[in-house]
Amino acid sequence: MFEDVHWLQVKIDDFLANTPELPQHIIFQASQNFNEKLVRFNSKPRGKSNLPSLSQIGKPFCQLHANKLDWSQTPKTSSFKIKMTYGDMTEVIAVAILQAAGVNIFALNQRTMLPTDEGDLYGEFDLIIQDDDGNLTMWDIKSASRYAFENKFKSYEAMKQDDSFGYVSQLFGYTRAERMKYHGIEAGGWIAINKETGDMKVCAVNPDDEELYYDNIVDTIKRYKAADENNFQRNFSDVEETWYKKPTGNRKLASACTFCDYRYSCWPDLEYRKKAKSKSAHAYEYYTLFKEEEKDLGIVC
Repeated sequence: MFEDVHWLQVKIDDFLANTPELPQHIIFQASQNFNEKLVRFNSKPRGKSNLPSLSQIGKPFCQLHANKLDWSQTPKTSSFKIKMTYGDMTEVIAVAILQAAGVNIFALNQRTMLPTDEGDLYGEFDLIIQDDDGNLTMWDIKSASRYAFENKFKSYEAMKQDDSFGYVSQLFGYTRAERMKYHGIEAGGWIAINKETGDMKVCAVNPDDEELYYDNIVDTIKRYKAADENNFQRNFSDVEETWYKKPTGNRKLASACTFCDYRYSCWPDLEYRKKAKSKSAHAYEYYTLFKEEEKDLGIVC
């Protein structure tokens, strides 16, 4: 079924298709925005709050539960801060391109609060865009790997099917929070940038799903408040490893678990090691069970 290209994608494509130039005032503003974000490189982790943030609330519940129980986290890599700063830089570039393309950015990088009967959730949204008719929509900017860009951000439906980072709940949460100030605001979607190619893609949501995701947020808060050391449950089991569709006898983490900060606490015998059978020097897996390959020693008679 043919779908119209989102008007925001049209503006981006039209700007980049010619010989794009950023006006000096936008360059200056972008430099100021990046200076503000670069200061975060020296920031220390915030203290733990009573409830998850809006950027956390949509993640698998076992991650939220482990956080509440203060499980030991996997240490951050030496490149973690650079990775986060790279994401901030990508956001600054995206905003500059949007402004140069004639997009009206109504609000940018503001703290917000979502009140619920179960407690208040806090967060910081990326941007609110106003279209030519005055309508306001909430957007998040995401830097993405080639795989995520081509698969997760290819459509809203694809995002909903693979949303282990909780992007959908995050976006609807921000939208709901800002509706106290802007009554007509709706969820817009994501503006994704491929970290490898620089391509930009608009992935729009269906704003009619907001009530469903708001109900999920409230339900998650209820579960979080009731969570303790006696009722922890994993959302995912480990999975069988296969090689050319044949089982290797090994078991590994589910894909969503490989990014979890609590993977070693959740799976105490977890091993990160070279992928079985693969000849690639860079192919590694998180194994919950690894069987050493039996070597054919041979018998000389």
